[in-house]
Amino acid sequence: MLLSRDILAPWFERGQPYETFVAGADLMHQQAWHQRHGVLELNAEQLSVVGRFERKMGILCLTGRWCGDCALQGAALGRIAQASNGLIDLRFVERSEDTAELVVASMVNAGTRVPVTWLLAEDGAPAARFGDRTLSRYRSMARKALGPDSNVHAEAPADPVRTVLQEVLDEVERVQWLLRLSTRLRQRHGD
Repeated sequence: MLLSRDILAPWFERGQPYETFVAGADLMHQQAWHQRHGVLELNAEQLSVVGRFERKMGILCLTGRWCGDCALQGAALGRIAQASNGLIDLRFVERSEDTAELVVASMVNAGTRVPVTWLLAEDGAPAARFGDRTLSRYRSMARKALGPDSNVHAEAPADPVRTVLQEVLDEVERVQWLLRLSTRLRQRHGD
């Protein structure tokens, strides 16, 4: 279930941009975020996809500075937002006691997981949410935890980190098309 604009808007306003959020981590965790950000430059095809975005959008990520999957997805979102020429306003809030209301409201499979990311229309209307790990990360975990009989029907990716980048970009692109084709927003923009 998507949370309402009334719930998400105050959290979005409290959220921090990528650089500020990462700078608030302890040095060990900053290094993980910087390392991920360093290897996640968008390739020419990915830059072309982001370059065709037309709608402004907000992205709010409830995450942990200490979390490896959070650093990976967060850095991927940071790269995508950076390439968007200002169309994506990316904000982060840390999972903590201060954000308990949002944490509880965004449970995934009855658990308080991170990261949880909301993609918002330009006016703050929720458009989509995704949470926890991406498909390739779950496949990898299943191979390790369940063994060769795990019924994972996809080969392990050659570059797991870049695969997560592509999965995150696919979700952002999907929502861009949702927003671009939205009757409400097409009426607003006269297109």
